Amino acid sequence: MASAAQPHDPIGELITDKWILSIDDDQQYVAFRPFGWTGTDPHERVTADTREALLAKLRYRARHEAEPP
Repeated sequence: MASAAQPHDPIGELITDKWILSIDDDQQYVAFRPFGWTGTDPHERVTADTREALLAKLRYRARHEAEPP
């Protein structure tokens, strides 16, 4: 039996197992590394005034981290 194709989820691919999204006490959108993160800087936080701005920052980082120096 063939399985149905899963829809493309670009936001899920961007953050799954890499970032936890939240809103802090100052009503800023925050992304921080999940517990047990073994990559660089496990205490890293990215903030923005809107959800869209936060996702734009994470997309930018993902694109530029994947490129070799």
